[in-house]
Amino acid sequence: MSEPGSAAARAGSGTAPVTADPPSPARVPVLIVGGSIVGASAALFLAARGISPVLVEKHTAVSTRPRAKLFYPRTMEAYRSVGADQDVYAVQRRLPPADHAAVVASLAGPELRRWRLPAAEDFSGVSPCPSAFVKQADLEEVVRAHALAAGADLRFGHRLLRLRRHEDHVEASIRHADGSTYTVTADYLLAADGNGSAVRESLGIGRSGTEVIAHIMEIGFEADLRRLLEGRRLALAFTGPPEQAFLSWNTAQDRGTVSVTYDPALTDPAAFDARRCGGIVSRALGLPPSRFTLTGSRPWQMGAWVADSYRAGRVFLLGDAVHVTPPTGGFGANTGIQDAWNLTAKLVSVLRGHADPRLLEDYEPERRAIGRITVDQALLRARHRARVPVEDRPLLSEAAVAIGYRYPMPGTDPADSGPATAEGDPATTEGDPAMADEPDRRRGEPGTRLPHLPLTGQDEPASTLDLVREGRYLLLAGPEGHAWVRAARRLDPHGAFLDAALLPHRIASATTRPADACGIGDHGALLVRPDHVIAWRAPHAAPDPHTALAAAARRARGIDRPRLR
Repeated sequence: MSEPGSAAARAGSGTAPVTADPPSPARVPVLIVGGSIVGASAALFLAARGISPVLVEKHTAVSTRPRAKLFYPRTMEAYRSVGADQDVYAVQRRLPPADHAAVVASLAGPELRRWRLPAAEDFSGVSPCPSAFVKQADLEEVVRAHALAAGADLRFGHRLLRLRRHEDHVEASIRHADGSTYTVTADYLLAADGNGSAVRESLGIGRSGTEVIAHIMEIGFEADLRRLLEGRRLALAFTGPPEQAFLSWNTAQDRGTVSVTYDPALTDPAAFDARRCGGIVSRALGLPPSRFTLTGSRPWQMGAWVADSYRAGRVFLLGDAVHVTPPTGGFGANTGIQDAWNLTAKLVSVLRGHADPRLLEDYEPERRAIGRITVDQALLRARHRARVPVEDRPLLSEAAVAIGYRYPMPGTDPADSGPATAEGDPATTEGDPAMADEPDRRRGEPGTRLPHLPLTGQDEPASTLDLVREGRYLLLAGPEGHAWVRAARRLDPHGAFLDAALLPHRIASATTRPADACGIGDHGALLVRPDHVIAWRAPHAAPDPHTALAAAARRARGIDRPRLR
């Protein structure tokens, strides 16, 4: 892991390396299309676990446009697992604190209302990681640097031209920045190429939801806002009626945007000329035109939709290619990064030969269910903010949506539950809000994230989440679950894919016994996936722990399942 302020943290300056010569045709395990935060994260998660991907991105530089700027604890836990979290926090420490939002008369004028962003709450009771408040461009620089250091091949200025799918591989024709073309043959292709995904369109995958909620004109500007924002801890701001502009900025680059909605039936986007845009920015900032410079404008459409499929054979889609959320809640980038975290964990197990390819069948039902919940919750927030009446649906907390969600577990069988075997209780219907709950109410249910418990003994990791390491599964037993540990060592005597550990009887800083927090007794056990998700739970001891664990481990790795494709 690199130290804060290391080369990994400093790497990148808004541009990315472009391959000097077109690479020769090659077969690679994974080809990633799209090099923004989701694609770059997928490259890091793979490379850090010994699977070297090739990533192609059509742009030669990473966008400097203000985009996502908050990353929830569950996202930071993923980066923690690959050693990148401290460099992200190091970036945050170099910036002025920015964890509030406000409604303002103008940015230079009085604040009408202020609130602390929910992502800034104290999550230490449920996670070893606080949220990170950094600009997406800064996060991308850290992630790209770590991915490169881990062995990922990142090719910026390289565009996917054509895709050919075969039963056992994918062929991609790529155009190099100099105009030449080459072919990459990959075992799998991950499409993280944004909401206008050319890969999704080429596969004929439709979308469900609302493609256009609002028409937005985003106006870019350059201005030094540091004195204006000094001491205010603002991450973003809104102006009140009638304009109701949204303001975002990056003080390190003296750049920002002002976004306003418009009705294309009444206003032609071409009407947003320099004079009109200058007036909008001047009123939003509360500054005369002499204090800022316009950098351009672009119309875009706010949508709320989920793709009808996340997969076509050996091609998987993730991030904005399969779900688009309104910006309310800050869920979009986090959801895409979690797509990458989920999928790459499965791919690593399959490519290492520790899991059957049928395991990959679980990616779509798991992540699409969460995508639907997340889009729905972001849409509810957008409508509440716009004072648009909505049907009676629960507005869940940001913690429930971003941390406390539960995957459907179609591979578990409720008939398996009982004192001698395992608890499966599959999660509820796809998209049901009941699949998200406050993270501190989770008790080790299959499909939920392993509860964070602080481990404070000498030479102990800081959290139960740290027991899950290097893309491996974990058998975590109660303090008297020695029989489960012996079963794990018998099942995997060479330590190829499975680690084992015992929970302590008590933790000094916790009021709940660790075994109780995990929904098991002193003699029970959990099987935890490489992405921190609980695949199986045995609440109690079993007469034959080896047989019970072997069956659970085979099921968790896609073995002994009927083939769906």
